[in-house]
Amino acid sequence: MSGSTTSSALKAQQLQVSLAGRLVLHGLDVNIAARQWTSIVGPNGAGKSTMLKALAGLLPATGRLDLLGQPLHSLPARTRALQMAWLGQNESTGDDLKVWDVAMLGRLPHQSWLGASSPADHAAVEQALRATQSWEWRERALGQLSAGERQRVLLARALAVQAQVLLMDEPLANLDPPHQADWLQLVRTLVAQGCTVVSVLHEITMALRADDMVVMAQGRITHHGPCADAQTHHAVAQVFDQRLAIHALADQWVAIPVNTSSLFPKKLYPMQIETPPTEKPYEKSEGERRGLIIVNTGDGKGKSTSAFGLALRAHGRAKKVKIFQFMKVPSARFGEHRMFEQLGIPIEGLGDGFSWKSQDLERSAQLAREGWQKAKSAINSGDYFMVTLDEITYPLIYGWMPLDNVLDTLRNRPSHVHVVLTGRRCPPEIIALADTVTEMTMVKHAFQAGIPAQRGIED
Repeated sequence: MSGSTTSSALKAQQLQVSLAGRLVLHGLDVNIAARQWTSIVGPNGAGKSTMLKALAGLLPATGRLDLLGQPLHSLPARTRALQMAWLGQNESTGDDLKVWDVAMLGRLPHQSWLGASSPADHAAVEQALRATQSWEWRERALGQLSAGERQRVLLARALAVQAQVLLMDEPLANLDPPHQADWLQLVRTLVAQGCTVVSVLHEITMALRADDMVVMAQGRITHHGPCADAQTHHAVAQVFDQRLAIHALADQWVAIPVNTSSLFPKKLYPMQIETPPTEKPYEKSEGERRGLIIVNTGDGKGKSTSAFGLALRAHGRAKKVKIFQFMKVPSARFGEHRMFEQLGIPIEGLGDGFSWKSQDLERSAQLAREGWQKAKSAINSGDYFMVTLDEITYPLIYGWMPLDNVLDTLRNRPSHVHVVLTGRRCPPEIIALADTVTEMTMVKHAFQAGIPAQRGIED
């Protein structure tokens, strides 16, 4: 199987698909790297299989679609079949066909019309059947096999094509764990040989073993990036409504289901009267007082508001406070700026607004780096009782600021300095270092009821 000379195996621009008069894919842009394994994940109904079929040219679609640098629909059918192999889910194949004959179907693009199979065809089919551990069944009828065995034979058919690009929709369906592991090793071998593999998977832990991941929801791509990237992990958790978490285990990433029923009870019961406690529910701490690292994160409302409340409390005790806002412009005049100005609490905007408002993201990144140097100097000076880093998590997870430098500053700051950090998706490294971490969880929000932001509440 010869490798492609282009860095892109499949590229779609403004790809749209409508089924039964309903728009299913909403103008997708995606670039699948050659000679890599890309996994596609998302909840049920996200459009994963539809996108894969559209990339294969199996569904009517609008937009531009290139295969190995050439417009897909300009390629002759035979050329396309030689360059790209397909394994769909729930495929119907003649149950009376022998396993050998099913796998030989993958060699049709290599054969002339009504031509006999060649020695090369026989060698390719044998290699594919052995690779999927199906060789021993070659004389059996497909209908005599179990669902998992049948899936391995259909995979062999796709492998027999020996195409440069292999698309697989739910290839692990009906496979037991050992054969899933075999499939993983097979994919890695194919990629090492120069093949491009694209697979739709519901097994998130297995999907995380790929090189890149496309995350989808509601017919749109919400993220496309390396599987090892923290932003990819967050994107996966987000499309599954935070009902899974991704952790490192034995040098690989593992997706673990999260039970959120305690946060969102299906039924709210009326308040019950409780007896007030008559004994103190905790013992007084005897440790030494020192500066704390305090984190407010999560998707709920109140992260910055809580941090501002701490700043007011410290100011009320005549403590010196400095607030840096990484996503606000220096000229911002929201409610907190007006209040802190009246009280003499310094608050400084360091950015140019949220990323979707930026006219130049590289400039936004530079402002974040320059802003961090200001905040770092304030922390290291020891002049402040409390330094608030409002919305610092965003430039961190965008890669605009060096996480290691932030961690070193927090670890080595003067011992009396309290640092408060806010923002969604706080990096796990900071959470591990922090003393107090609060995750704000959104149970309800007025925005969901169509109520717009209001002065004095949001700003």
